[in-house]
Amino acid sequence: MKIAIDLSGGDRAPEEILKGCIDFLKNHSCEKLILCTTKNEPDNLSGLNHPQITVEYFTNAVGMKETPAKSKKEKPDNTIEGTLRLVKNRKADCAFSCGNSGAIILNSVDVLGLKDPNTHPSLISFIPLYNRPPLALFDVGALGNYVFNAELYFAVLHETVDIYTKLYGVKEPEIKLLNIGSESWKGTAEHRILFRMMSDSLYNFTGNIEGDELLFTDASVIVTDGLTGNIVLKLLESFNVLLQNFRNFKDCKFDNNYLNFLIEDFNYETIGGAPLTGVNGKVVIGHGKSSAKAVKSALELCVKYTEI
Repeated sequence: MKIAIDLSGGDRAPEEILKGCIDFLKNHSCEKLILCTTKNEPDNLSGLNHPQITVEYFTNAVGMKETPAKSKKEKPDNTIEGTLRLVKNRKADCAFSCGNSGAIILNSVDVLGLKDPNTHPSLISFIPLYNRPPLALFDVGALGNYVFNAELYFAVLHETVDIYTKLYGVKEPEIKLLNIGSESWKGTAEHRILFRMMSDSLYNFTGNIEGDELLFTDASVIVTDGLTGNIVLKLLESFNVLLQNFRNFKDCKFDNNYLNFLIEDFNYETIGGAPLTGVNGKVVIGHGKSSAKAVKSALELCVKYTEI
């Protein structure tokens, strides 16, 4: 298996990306990595000589704050596009980047194409839970800049559920819709439309869920619009930052308990990335501030995602 990696994407690139790659390969002797970097920054890889790593050079790198459409026009042959072209040309099985998510999505649609021209790509994030498979939150930003459209979400929901089932072995996962109340008439017009569509077509859809139940539900997949999903995800990340202040209270008598889970594992770094659905190829997007640990976890996810 080969994974194409954008070495120039992210707030902590290239050092943390490269370190995460090296850490990942320590436990993966069969995987190969293709590092995509810019032609004018060869020093990033100075002295690197690893039998499982090859390097591809490109002209440009896309900045984290650049407008996706503008960067695509003004920065052709960039490292994000490079990873995707490797997947398109079957030289890599999966593309991974911690870079500008809007640029990754735009380039993914352009290079790989949509599975269905009437849908839009979406992002699935996974929230760690204690002693059970993670909770899937869909969408977390791919549709965040668009007006919420129930039909778009419903069209890609089956792929999301299928990915979750194959990644974590949960057959017939329970699905809920994130809303402001449990009643079917709550939420915007599009939320109500989506509720009806899911009720009519998904036997494992069990209704709305409110935000205060999110981390305590028995459901496995939570559906929400991209704007709300991204805000929820970032809020949970801030909660983990808060928990780090209590590291001195870790219960060293027991390895597996809820306190240790919250301090150590309730963290985006343990998942590392979000699969991009709806495009003709495997793409995983990492957090812009990803550390080496997060990159290593994301590459683990890339392997599992590619194998399904």
